[in-house]
Amino acid sequence: MALKHKLLLATTMLGGLTVFAPSVTLAQTAAATPTAENTAVEEIVVTGSRIRRDTFSSPVAMSVIGGEQIRESGNTSIAETLLEVPMINANTNAQNSSSSLYLAGQARADIRGLGSTRTLVLMDGRRIVNSDASSPGVDLNLIPSMMVERIETIAGGASAVYGSEAIAGVVNVLMKKKYEGIEFDAQVGVSGQDDGRERRLSFLAGHSFLDGRLNVLVGGEAAHSDPIYQKDRDWAFPGIRRNTLVSPQTILPATRSNTAPTATFQLVGGALGTAKSVTLDYRDPTKVVALSAPCSTPTVQPTCQDESLIYSAIYNALQGETDRKTFRTYVDYQVTDNVKAFVDVSYAKVKGFGIFQPAFSSAAGGGTMPVTLKGDNAYLNGTDATATALRNAWTGAGKALTSTATANVGKFWVEFGGRNVSTDRDTTRVVGGMEGKFNTLNRDFHWDWYAQYGETNGKTTSFNVPIVARVQQATDAVLLNGQIVCRDATARANGCQPWDLIHGPSAAAVAWTNAQSTSDQKVKQTVLSGNLTTDLFTLPAGPVGVAVGAEYRKEESQFSQDALGASGALFFNSIGNRGGKYDVREAYGEARIPLLKDLFLAKDLSLEFAGRLADYSTIGHTKQYEMRAEWAPVRDIRFRANQGSAVRAPNIVELFAPQSVNFTTAAIDPCDKDSYAGANAAQKAARNVTCAAAIPGWNSSTFVSNIGTGRPSLQLLQGGNPQLGPETAKTYQLGVVVQPRWVPRLSVSLDFFKYNIADQVGTIPINTLFQQLCYDSTAAYASNPYCALIQRDPTGTNGGAVVGGVKQVVLTNQNVAKIKVEGWDGSAEYGFNLEDLVKRDLGSLAFRIDGTWMYRWALQGLPGQTYTQLANNVSNATPRWKAQGSVQWTYKKFSAGWTTHFIGSMASTTAFTPSQLDPYYTGDYFMHDVRAKYEVDDKLVIRGGIQNVTDKHPPYLPETLTGTGTGSSSYDNRGRFYYVGVTMRY
Repeated sequence: MALKHKLLLATTMLGGLTVFAPSVTLAQTAAATPTAENTAVEEIVVTGSRIRRDTFSSPVAMSVIGGEQIRESGNTSIAETLLEVPMINANTNAQNSSSSLYLAGQARADIRGLGSTRTLVLMDGRRIVNSDASSPGVDLNLIPSMMVERIETIAGGASAVYGSEAIAGVVNVLMKKKYEGIEFDAQVGVSGQDDGRERRLSFLAGHSFLDGRLNVLVGGEAAHSDPIYQKDRDWAFPGIRRNTLVSPQTILPATRSNTAPTATFQLVGGALGTAKSVTLDYRDPTKVVALSAPCSTPTVQPTCQDESLIYSAIYNALQGETDRKTFRTYVDYQVTDNVKAFVDVSYAKVKGFGIFQPAFSSAAGGGTMPVTLKGDNAYLNGTDATATALRNAWTGAGKALTSTATANVGKFWVEFGGRNVSTDRDTTRVVGGMEGKFNTLNRDFHWDWYAQYGETNGKTTSFNVPIVARVQQATDAVLLNGQIVCRDATARANGCQPWDLIHGPSAAAVAWTNAQSTSDQKVKQTVLSGNLTTDLFTLPAGPVGVAVGAEYRKEESQFSQDALGASGALFFNSIGNRGGKYDVREAYGEARIPLLKDLFLAKDLSLEFAGRLADYSTIGHTKQYEMRAEWAPVRDIRFRANQGSAVRAPNIVELFAPQSVNFTTAAIDPCDKDSYAGANAAQKAARNVTCAAAIPGWNSSTFVSNIGTGRPSLQLLQGGNPQLGPETAKTYQLGVVVQPRWVPRLSVSLDFFKYNIADQVGTIPINTLFQQLCYDSTAAYASNPYCALIQRDPTGTNGGAVVGGVKQVVLTNQNVAKIKVEGWDGSAEYGFNLEDLVKRDLGSLAFRIDGTWMYRWALQGLPGQTYTQLANNVSNATPRWKAQGSVQWTYKKFSAGWTTHFIGSMASTTAFTPSQLDPYYTGDYFMHDVRAKYEVDDKLVIRGGIQNVTDKHPPYLPETLTGTGTGSSSYDNRGRFYYVGVTMRY
């Protein structure tokens, strides 16, 4: 067995990860691995460098996941296994993509929580076309797991080697290229609640022809995952919320919603105790029920629990539904002894289902689809008991039965059905090229070139997104010539059918107001690349290796929305059409210089340099570099360091996206009485001036904003900026690997990492804008450009029925932010044969632990502003501590393992201080998996396991228990999950 394959076997045996140079570590963990002195060493290209080297010379810290480990994990996608790596944070996965309009069904990697757009995903060292035109990134679900040889991840700037997008690091998926025989694999799984079923069927076939000169490999995979709904989890339904009426804010059961599947009517506005509203009881819609004081305010109070109202969580999904099919074929042909041609073709079809609440109108008014009931409404003035009861409540509230008397309607428009989304994507990638070597001047030169084309075509269908104006016209029903009709004559001429808000609509009314919207997208990527590596000359310590190359890349993207959806007429984010393209020409060089070898206190000492020049059609010229050093004073210890610069060019969406409307629930109004109460003295002094200037009659002890926890979402106006420049970064790493000869098969590593990112592309963080840049600033409110981005309603007609409420915030992409990240990665692994202890052959044990301590993740929203510490924060998905440990027992044909996942206690939010929320921290989180495998013979392997064996729930906080953001999706919300699988080989 070649040394390389023994190293990979060791990875599988340990069932773990490797965040140090894997070849150095794993060479000593396999029980029967020969020493370097008596084994032929193979030269390969490892991730993080293009210089060919022996397997003991990985230049940077690296994580490795073996293909067999992916299979045994029980995950149906490589993404779910990759997201368990401590250096990788939750970004997009099954838990949060279910409520995403365009990302449904996707899974993306995010190193250090810096975003998937700053993590470069490669396949065999080559780029993969983006899987979405609305949010560029690579969907890991495109890759068939059975054809994965291993996944190598390096954290830290790698732009000098691979180009843009590698600021945070690189995930390199290395695929199988040779296989003799046919292999089938099947796996099924189900949660302990008998839902969330998963199934996967894979195959792999390969054979060599023409005396081994022609090699053919084909494989594919089909997988499906069922959804999980919040209502089907006792611990999750109806959910919990913060009690904003007390300080510190405690936790209460989730509030019932006065947005009802029947309707609520806000007869009198005002504060707690002065409001009055009624509802049509969802249990018996013929009954008109007066709501209690906590439920009668435009936005219900934290103690609202009227049984005539519903919990809105009944419509929510914890995980979405995904269906995917992938296929890949790889063919290479040995043209001569030194030249090989290859073709690599892959195709993936992924379908994701986004699950959303039905369209809604808020009893507080405003929002996407405000609807009012007028006093002369024909159905309100009906003679039946329900209309009579509602009319009595109406007049009892002092309202006249005229068109000028109105009441806001709170309603989930369930008559349309779920506002769900179906997203279909087809991705094709074709790579063709040649590689070989030649000898001249007594030097071996290795060369390769390839041409690559990738294309993603997608279609998103949004169902049951009503036409806002038509809903408003249909519900404004009056009596005309003895018939109930729509008041608006133009609407009547266009076919308007009156909607009965009291007794329920007709099918004709639903049909006239309902709609769906479609969007189409196409992403194309073209790459032409060539590389040359050789050893220039030999120094006393070894050969000086170099690599040079050039690359041309073109990125194109088009996104178009149907005319109705783009018009802004629907209960829907209007995006419209957008598109763009850019190309880049790049050249790189890399050199490895061995300085000392086999000397006293210098078993090995080497330096490496890499540089890259690029010319973008959008941002012009960029340059980046990386310097590395390795020093092994003795065989047992190796130090390494690297420093580099990195660049990320803005993508097509960031550059060319048109401005469109979006919404957020994360904003906290600093002028709100609760937020003000928790401010420090300096903040209060500033807010006394800025809030008074922004809000007529503002009072710090009484003002209740229309936005905040449990209140309506805030409207945003967002868009692209073609004048963006590149993001830049400086990255640093310093580490040590210890493999003592006196403790065989023990390896320990520790690495310090640091990122300084400048000119980050993005919108200003919403609460940074509200706090530091505007209301906590000492700059004059009237002349502060950041305060101008926050648009308030001085009359209370458009700001959620609150005088001085926030009606919209304008946010566009800018090169404004800086990020500083620091921390440590640590790993240890150890294995031994039990026979050495008990003198009986009981197999072997292997232990593994990997952890990350990221104590700093600080964001500066704008130049000159103070940094906000977001490390250890739920909303940023950046835990200070994250670790994974495993133990694997192997005995003959049987093996069993236990893996523990750990996330340290995090702060629930940065919008409040610890004294303002109770509890404020999540607490430490542990989750455990068990697995077992039995090799019946060479042709049949059976495996099974339980993920989350203790049925651990997310931390009991509103910010984590049932949320769908990147922070809450760090925790498993599926619960205990059982799986079994079988592999058959022929």
